[in-house]
Amino acid sequence: MAFVAFEFVTAPRISAVTPSPGSSLARDSFVISLDVPGAQRLHSLAVRLDGRNVTLSVRSAAQRLYFATGRLSQGDHTVSLTARTSDVLRPRLSKSWRFNVDTIPPTITLRGVRSGSVVTTSPVPLRGTTEPGATVVASAGAQRVRARAGSRGAFLLRLPLADGPARISVTATDSAGNATRLHRSLLVDATPPQLTLTGLEKVEKSDTPQADVIATDAASTPVVTMILDGHTIVTQTTSGQITIPFDKLPEGLHTLVVTATDRGRHVTTDKRTFLVNSTDKLGKATLIYGARGRDVKLLQHRLKAQGYYRGPITGVLSRGTVAAVKRFQTAIGIPADGVVGPQMIGGLSGRIVVIQSQHRLYFYLNGKLDKEYPVATGQAAYPTPNGITHVVWMTKDPTWTPPDSPWAAGAKPVAPGPDNPVGMRWIGTGFSGVGIHGVPAAEGYSIGSYASHGCIRMHEWDVEQLYDLVTVGMPIIIKP
Repeated sequence: MAFVAFEFVTAPRISAVTPSPGSSLARDSFVISLDVPGAQRLHSLAVRLDGRNVTLSVRSAAQRLYFATGRLSQGDHTVSLTARTSDVLRPRLSKSWRFNVDTIPPTITLRGVRSGSVVTTSPVPLRGTTEPGATVVASAGAQRVRARAGSRGAFLLRLPLADGPARISVTATDSAGNATRLHRSLLVDATPPQLTLTGLEKVEKSDTPQADVIATDAASTPVVTMILDGHTIVTQTTSGQITIPFDKLPEGLHTLVVTATDRGRHVTTDKRTFLVNSTDKLGKATLIYGARGRDVKLLQHRLKAQGYYRGPITGVLSRGTVAAVKRFQTAIGIPADGVVGPQMIGGLSGRIVVIQSQHRLYFYLNGKLDKEYPVATGQAAYPTPNGITHVVWMTKDPTWTPPDSPWAAGAKPVAPGPDNPVGMRWIGTGFSGVGIHGVPAAEGYSIGSYASHGCIRMHEWDVEQLYDLVTVGMPIIIKP
């Protein structure tokens, strides 16, 4: 019995093989070895590599059999060994196993992430494809995440990164140890910019207030946009403070919208509504919706007196008052925008209507016809323009300056006096070179005809009376 036990312990057996079964190797030439205790008792040995008999290449040393493969192709390979032994219990010895040769690094593709990209979220999603089953590692600084590619090679990693520039590396390593690495330089901008708006009071007593804007962003320099009452007034790239003064704002409610936009297209918005109430004198400032004060009360009184406003006298330029303003503007022939500006103010007190075919000028005071004058308008070669304009400027005792026109070629300026071609008063209109003026007594015959070079002529005593009635900004409506 002792002899049988000895035979069992020392019977030839295969204890280990290299490369191990199922392994993948990143080289195509190496030594295959088998650890076979009792190898000296083997006979009829046959070793095959991929079905090819390589027995003659097998060498032995101590308890190991080994042979060099030579250069192998990419892919799976099979080693098999058979032998006979003198052991009664194990007369035959056999072993077969497979391994893989893979010397080609995996390809790796990242989708949607290129150097110079701006990434708007964190963790940063890294999607791509590589060799199925490969281990994929993404890192940047101290941050490191890993995943295994699926059966079709797809992978997704989420790398947490702070806002700012980042250089990331993505490495794919296959089962053989072959590795491919990609580098990308990104800008991470996942956090909206910070925005602070100060400097505006709910009620501004000045028509030139100012706003202070501070815009900052951890990753980039934001673009600041300021929109006042629907109109963009500032678009500026800045990191820090901007001070914006507003010039001559009309009285009433204003809305300021400030936005800060970063490289990641995140937008931070601040909106302020404020009231400008800079004066109580009607006509000193333009009025818009929301204006309030004694000037608005006087406006409502005047509109009511002329039949355009039927509401209470509140001193607030409400929507009802704006509607009345628009009705009045339409009636006097100026744009119905609801804004109480110089033309509107002038129209409340008076307006001038010229009907060329009648050769008449009509002056309306507080909505009613007050004066009527005969006039001369432009001859066929130099017609008086039709349309809506207003009184732009006024002067007494004007100096006549020859216009740049063929009919005045060679003429010299004429000083104030009875022979001045434009008489003793000049009421300038918004039409270039066209005014309402007097004429010397010798040319009084032209009144009542088409005789001027585009201006509206009046008898001297008539224009002096009209001059004292009109104001700058008063509407002028010229009809055929």
